[in-house]
Amino acid sequence: MRQIFTDKKIDASLFLQMENLMYALLKENNAFLEYGYQAYYDEREHKVVISHFWDDRNSVEKATGLKSEIYLKALGYKHHSDMPFIREYAKSLQKSPLKSFLVQLFVLLEDLRVEEIIKKLRPGTVNMFQLRKNMYRNYFQAQYEINRIRNFQSDMLFSLCYLILTSDKYENFNNENIEAIESFLYEAFHSRNTEDTMYIVEKVRYRLEETLSGDIINHYFGLAPLNSEPTSNKMEDRAKKLANDDKQEIEDDEKKEKMDEQFSTWHRENKNNENENFLRFELESGTKTSLMGNSARESEDSDQALASVQGSSKKSTQANFQQTDTKEEKISHASAHSEGNYGKYNIGASHTFKQARKPTRDEKSTYQTIKSIVNKEVKELKRVIEKTIENKTNAHSDKFYGRLRKKFLRIYTEKQPRMFYKKGHESKELDVVFHLLIDCSGSMYNKMEETKKSVVLFHEALKSLKIPHAISGFWEDASNAKKENKPNVIHEVVTYPSSLHPSTGPEIMQLREEEDNRDGYIIRIVSEALTKRTEKHKFLLVFTDGEPSALDYNQDGILDTHEAVKLARKRGLDVIGIFIEEGEAKEATYQLMKNIYNHHFLVANHAEDLRLKIKPLLKKLLLKSIQ
Repeated sequence: MRQIFTDKKIDASLFLQMENLMYALLKENNAFLEYGYQAYYDEREHKVVISHFWDDRNSVEKATGLKSEIYLKALGYKHHSDMPFIREYAKSLQKSPLKSFLVQLFVLLEDLRVEEIIKKLRPGTVNMFQLRKNMYRNYFQAQYEINRIRNFQSDMLFSLCYLILTSDKYENFNNENIEAIESFLYEAFHSRNTEDTMYIVEKVRYRLEETLSGDIINHYFGLAPLNSEPTSNKMEDRAKKLANDDKQEIEDDEKKEKMDEQFSTWHRENKNNENENFLRFELESGTKTSLMGNSARESEDSDQALASVQGSSKKSTQANFQQTDTKEEKISHASAHSEGNYGKYNIGASHTFKQARKPTRDEKSTYQTIKSIVNKEVKELKRVIEKTIENKTNAHSDKFYGRLRKKFLRIYTEKQPRMFYKKGHESKELDVVFHLLIDCSGSMYNKMEETKKSVVLFHEALKSLKIPHAISGFWEDASNAKKENKPNVIHEVVTYPSSLHPSTGPEIMQLREEEDNRDGYIIRIVSEALTKRTEKHKFLLVFTDGEPSALDYNQDGILDTHEAVKLARKRGLDVIGIFIEEGEAKEATYQLMKNIYNHHFLVANHAEDLRLKIKPLLKKLLLKSIQ
């Protein structure tokens, strides 16, 4: 059974908070976090999986529920459960006709046991677990009614088990099966270790195997896949997790003897079976998914992108992104064995700087046509900015004290001449630099031409105001991408040194749709170069039309891009996403952009609408820089 979560969206910011909490509790630097169908801790894969159970909750309940799962699995199971014991016992239950019921009951009892330990060690978690219990009780009360109506006896019994174990008072449900095992369930409150939990489940098993017809249908709680082998490199093996070729480790004689001594009542059923498939659907469904967030606020065109971002710049050690004197392509690689400076999802990625060739006659002609279309808007924008600068200049000049001006005509023309100006006034007013990144993935095939019109508007406006900028297209070469090397191309159609040259611009026409897009990786590369610039205000604009998509990147691309944007903002950059929708903007689009760029994004309903929204965006960004 394969669970599909194509419509699930991960809240990137919340996911990263949970990941940081996991690291703090797990005490393993090489561990990683995933979303899955059910929550569990896998000590062999060094990972914690959090469930989609909380997806449709409100923000408080969702955060609390996920946090409680991190505490249970990363703190409870890691430090207070016997994981090899759990794995062996779960394997032994595979011959039982109630295997799924018993395994889930075992997980439930173990969850409750370690929960009490955590609350004693960390009293601050009491309210969190109380909220978790309330939400689960509401859920299982509904499940009980549903299963009663459908006459699913095993599922109804499991719901009753949870309700009895978490109730603050005695409840009589008038059910023969629950009455047969109720006294055993109460023993869970006195469990001291994982072995005690096992003995309780064995007692329940003895009572129910002959009386309960049929195993549980639904899956409420789960364990890590039973047959997986420990991995030496989690990132390299991550892509293999769905291959269904796992192997079970064979216990040595000494271990078997030990297990015989402790669990003689159930060890006879524990045999190495290469065909075991217990909870295989968990392995398949426990994949990383696409991202979920709350709905974005409504706002004016371009207002979405204008929340201020605070940070401090840091020097980069990576290659400079600016144009070099040679026409040779420049190649740089991310480490194939470590995360380096490019993020844990980009191991093996490489990038090539492709310089623009000399524009053809047709490209020059096309550019002039587009330039004539946007020329009116460019002049209007330039006039507004220059007027704003002039007003600011007047505000800092004509003082009775300060630095003496060089023009003395006012001495003769005015009764009380203001001959001074404010110190520092002669500094550069538009101390700004821009970098425009254009997604050149294949999905841009019907949007690239209109996108280039907006880019031309940006270029001509910035050039008229003498603002340095760079324009680059980017894509990943999917046809040549391999696990050990994922080649990316950064097409430098306009560079910082050439951006203000009068003849620069037709090179933009060389942008065209290519293949995949690894947004987070490229944003990291460009941010390093932009950070080195000396300008006070630094803007990075990313034109895109969908989720990042590349080899071994589809499931993690949104998280990686979110992390890249967050890092760039810490370096003092303003990063703004510009989404080009096909038709009317959808709610999912706003959720996607919010998860990657927070509120710093702009959505155009279609490619032609983009140019209409670019002008107010650029205007507000420039006005912001001279306030």
